[in-house]
Amino acid sequence: MLRARLVTAAVSLPLLIWLLCCASSRLFSIVLFLCAALGLHEYFLLIHTRLSFSPLWGIAWGMMVAGGVLFFSPYVVGPVIVSGLLLVFLLSLRDPQPAQGLVSVSESLLGVIYVGFLVPHIALLRQSVEGVGWVFFVFLVAMLGDTAGYGVGRKWGSHKLIPHISPGKTIEGSVGSVVGNLCGAVMAWAWFFPQRALLELLLLGLVAGVFAQVGDLCESALKRAFGAKDSGQLLPGHGGILDRLDSLLFPAAFIYYYGQMWD
Repeated sequence: MLRARLVTAAVSLPLLIWLLCCASSRLFSIVLFLCAALGLHEYFLLIHTRLSFSPLWGIAWGMMVAGGVLFFSPYVVGPVIVSGLLLVFLLSLRDPQPAQGLVSVSESLLGVIYVGFLVPHIALLRQSVEGVGWVFFVFLVAMLGDTAGYGVGRKWGSHKLIPHISPGKTIEGSVGSVVGNLCGAVMAWAWFFPQRALLELLLLGLVAGVFAQVGDLCESALKRAFGAKDSGQLLPGHGGILDRLDSLLFPAAFIYYYGQMWD
């Protein structure tokens, strides 16, 4: 398992850095669209036994939302969400158990928003002012937080954080994650944003780091609810695409909207 994780990281990390630094906005958006499509496939594969209709409807709905966010006007996204919601409501009416039909609608909407809407925000962030630096900021904060949390949790962790959701996570590991988040923010400040106040980057890193931990726990809750260890097997040793993106989605959206409001 460890060897598979290291091989996957060795192959994917240079590609990721190249995409962040060198790829055109169009290519980066296409890659994120494909990531959203894969994530939607993983999500609806997890919940397909609970649906009153084919999971293809939910995947198509989510891809239309992702495409609207990435390639069309923001004004397209609202109508796509509403029309898709109407469609799956109509499809659910065929279920002789109305409660199951409503579960299908609710869980489909969750997947469309969680994957189809949030994943493209990484590309939106890259397209914003100083976008490459901000995407690196999100990656550094989330990844260093995850690494520090894992190390601290293994060595000193003794108090469970939320055992019914993620039995391996501890309060000590969570505190270690915050330290890693702040280290990531300092690195991003030194490399990409020396013109900004360090305090601003530290505060953003703290909030983004908390969102990263929440995102990780939310995906753990999804997998536990649907009885899955990983969201998929796309990345050897790492699970599925959602297992890699879970800690990035909320921080990327937060930093994007922060920039839209204040920069």
